[in-house]
Amino acid sequence: MEQLREHVTCSICLDTLNDPVSIECGHNFCRGCLSTHWSGVSAQGYQCPECRAPCSKDRMIPDTRVKRLVEKITEQLQKETEQQGPELELELGHPVQLVHLDEEGAVVLDEKALSVWLEQDGMRDTPICLISIIGEKRRGKSFLMNYLLRRLQSQETSEESWMGREDEPLEGFEWRMDTQRVTKGVWAWSQPFWVPDKGGKVAVLLIDTEGSMDIGSNKETSIKLSAFSMLLSSYQILNIGSQVKDTDLEYLEMFLHVAEVVGEAYGLESIQHLDLLVRDWSSSRVFGDQGGKEYLRNVKQDLVSTSPCKHPKALEALKRSSTRCYLMPFPGKGIMTGSEGRLRDMDEDFRESLRGYVTSLVGSVGKHIRRDQHGEPLNRRQLTAKIKNLSNVMKKRRFGFSSPCQMAITFHNQRAMDRARTDHAAFLREKDGDSRNMITCLKVRPSEMAEQFTERRELLLEQCQTDMWEPEPGEGSLLTELEEELTSEAEEFLKTYGKRFKKFAIGVGIGVGALALAPVGGAVGAGIAVGAVAAEVALTGVGLGVAAGIGVGGGVGGGVGGNIAKKDIKRAKGAGSQREEEEEEEEDTEDPSDKKPLI
Repeated sequence: MEQLREHVTCSICLDTLNDPVSIECGHNFCRGCLSTHWSGVSAQGYQCPECRAPCSKDRMIPDTRVKRLVEKITEQLQKETEQQGPELELELGHPVQLVHLDEEGAVVLDEKALSVWLEQDGMRDTPICLISIIGEKRRGKSFLMNYLLRRLQSQETSEESWMGREDEPLEGFEWRMDTQRVTKGVWAWSQPFWVPDKGGKVAVLLIDTEGSMDIGSNKETSIKLSAFSMLLSSYQILNIGSQVKDTDLEYLEMFLHVAEVVGEAYGLESIQHLDLLVRDWSSSRVFGDQGGKEYLRNVKQDLVSTSPCKHPKALEALKRSSTRCYLMPFPGKGIMTGSEGRLRDMDEDFRESLRGYVTSLVGSVGKHIRRDQHGEPLNRRQLTAKIKNLSNVMKKRRFGFSSPCQMAITFHNQRAMDRARTDHAAFLREKDGDSRNMITCLKVRPSEMAEQFTERRELLLEQCQTDMWEPEPGEGSLLTELEEELTSEAEEFLKTYGKRFKKFAIGVGIGVGALALAPVGGAVGAGIAVGAVAAEVALTGVGLGVAAGIGVGGGVGGGVGGNIAKKDIKRAKGAGSQREEEEEEEEDTEDPSDKKPLI
């Protein structure tokens, strides 16, 4: 059922089709997604998001067959889920690991944990703000997230007291003050926090990411974690120590490139909001937003003065209005020497800076809900589908994430293959629908149907090869994989088609056969029908039937009608109702051979 649901997934939102419509090229999309995708496009520029074929905006036809299929699949999956019961329950008030590294170092998404995390009560259609932090290891990322946690847990508390008691240990995400890495993979707080906003509410989710700025050690892992972080954030914090160094800009350049590739692949703005949070600042006594604005201006000037610019994407991002810089001083020796994060161990200027940053961030969450590239809010189902899709691509194309450029090739090639799969699925649905009609089915012999599938497969493979970029390193042939998949789908259908064809051919019955054959039209058609009827009536005198057919439809019609009748009679006489059922299950050893249609 899960595999079937993939065939009724909208390629724009990556969610199950909602109010599906079909366009001229035969592809299906959610009506709302397609309208949004085409919004702002000139009347001459409408194209199918899948195959780029020119389309008319007014030719969005409701697809009731696909809609019924979606409903049946969804209903069955819901029943199976209810029968199985909840597979995983999150313990509220604790961190949950969404992404981890396996024994071979591969990045693995826990899909069950992700689904449960994003499908909690109240999150169905609520706007989501995802606050995610990345940066170098051992720079206090989890420490900061825990104070954000305190603020969100104490929304009714006054501005002065939400930080807690002076001697209260800091709890939440795992953290400690030493040189060893603590956070591994990607972790999230197990429950959302509801923040009022313009008469409604926003679900705020906190995400803590493993230190991944050491891109020299394992760049592929860093790229994959960055890709997940990009999808799991609408408010991105880049945690930096002391000052912005060239290595920080190098990492930011890579992260922005990854975000750009992921955004293009999944229809998202690459970075909605970026905070450069500079920790342990000591170059001046001006902290917070004020000091950050001045420092950010200097960083941009330094980048512009270098010709050519070493980090063009970083410079572009730093120039955006959605980027800010915030300076925080050294927290104090008390915090750095084995403290449990108590307020009493902080230097006063650090405490004030921390309070100001957390307060301003939480107060702005309504401006930073997760949106797609068109500015529409993403619901939790759409977000879940995109994250799972990214995980599947990583598993299938493990060697396609060695660099942002290779990652772009991987996503592009995956889209080319998905278009071929979608086209083949549409072709298969069309033939399946036609084959359920007796007249249409008997017009195409199984051997000819097999040739049609072969021609379609070769066409799709040729188109896919043209669309794909260079092959991914370490992978087998993607085209071979696609060819095997399409061949398998065709073989499964052709088995069913052969049984239907045989059933119709045997079960036509002579009287019914006449009704089915007569509409072919013309003298030959009438001759076929009458020849078949006459032969059925006069089992001992087929020549009579032929003669009758010849009289009505001419020699050709009578001859064909007589031949069909004799073939059908022979099969029908040797097959009782029970025998018919058995023959449907057997391999068809006697195919009504040649390619000429029975009708």
